[in-house]
Amino acid sequence: MQEKSKYQGWLLAGLYNGLQKLSIPIFGVLSTMILAHGALTKPEMGVWTIFLTSTSFVELIRQALVKTSLIKYVNHADGEEQRYVLAAALFINSIVTILLIAAITICAGWLASVLNAEGLKPMLYIFAGGMVLLIPFSHFEWALYSKSEFKGLFWVYFFRQGFNLFMIVLYFLLYREVSLNVLVIFFNLGILIGIIVAYLQVKKHLTRTFILKKEWLSSLWHFGKYVFGSGVSTLVFSNASQMMLSPILGSTSFTASQGIANRVINLSDIPSQVLSDILYPKSSKKENAANRERIKFFYEKTVGVALSVNIPIVCFMIAFPKIIILILGGKDYLDAVPYLQCIAITGIFLTFLKYFGVIIDSTGRPKVNFLTISFIALLHVAITYYCIKQFGFIGAAYAAIVSNIIGFIVSQVILYRYFKINIINCFKYAFAFYPEIATMLRDKIKV
Repeated sequence: MQEKSKYQGWLLAGLYNGLQKLSIPIFGVLSTMILAHGALTKPEMGVWTIFLTSTSFVELIRQALVKTSLIKYVNHADGEEQRYVLAAALFINSIVTILLIAAITICAGWLASVLNAEGLKPMLYIFAGGMVLLIPFSHFEWALYSKSEFKGLFWVYFFRQGFNLFMIVLYFLLYREVSLNVLVIFFNLGILIGIIVAYLQVKKHLTRTFILKKEWLSSLWHFGKYVFGSGVSTLVFSNASQMMLSPILGSTSFTASQGIANRVINLSDIPSQVLSDILYPKSSKKENAANRERIKFFYEKTVGVALSVNIPIVCFMIAFPKIIILILGGKDYLDAVPYLQCIAITGIFLTFLKYFGVIIDSTGRPKVNFLTISFIALLHVAITYYCIKQFGFIGAAYAAIVSNIIGFIVSQVILYRYFKINIINCFKYAFAFYPEIATMLRDKIKV
């Protein structure tokens, strides 16, 4: 029985996490369809895409400095010490958020000018006002992650994203258009709803004491600073073209088309996101982090399971890009078809790259991850600039393919050096997963 269901534990652990990760892009796709099909003009869609990219920078900076180290040290600390870890994480979270609010307020006008995004400045001001809400929201969210409370996380994001979508639909039905500033207000209100739901889910884990200890502040900060560098580099790698298209080509319309395609790409990345949230706490545990064979197994198995889902999705995107774009954005966004067809292939390489960072960080080598991802990100920026200049919009896709191939080669060389990881085993696990899941589902149906 154990042999038949060797993936069952991970599948059950990932069910609600998968639903949570799935709800975010699905709500995003639905809101994009409403906005792209009439609520916003194409240039406005481009500004909205740039705004969402800016918020992802903010969120990643905060997560990199706090979330990863919080999960790592909560899993290392005993019951008494865990409250000190949570207190240190909340303190760093608050300071970092306040500094980011100041930075956004000061730089909003400059960013709008550099990115050629008319209307971005007031949007960033409104978002900066709502960023205070991110302090309790993210603290509750990360505490739930550290306890693997994926069911609670699902409801948090379901209500946060669902409320945002509901308000967009209601406003559009009433007024037949939605302004960019109103969208940001809905975005902030969604965070507030998320706080309420998150507190109800996490309150049983809160100690209601706040005791700062210097050693835990130092530990979280020391670990987080390298993860922060890696996170910023990862975000640069993922979003360089979104920030470069409008300044180089002179219109946010190209960013809008790219944003439509990226919504689809985000769906293909869900399996990787789900499994990485399960893998990181597992590989961070003391008994696992020092066990090379177990880490090798975790990486190969997790990548294999993710690939088993990613490969069919990538094939579908390559085969039917026009249908996807017409449904999501309409005929005004058909220039995104060749871009989507090219960029889809990167979904395979990104699976390997995502788990490279997870494994390297969780086994106590954040500096290695930082240096590797920073090198790849800087190279990607240079390649992206050249390709957009030479080939226009489609050049962003060419740059992504080249950069992903280089990143894949570099990361696999490093993983083989540390853990003797074999990419062939990843594909073996991928194809072995299909009969395993079929057997498990058949057994469930019989029961």
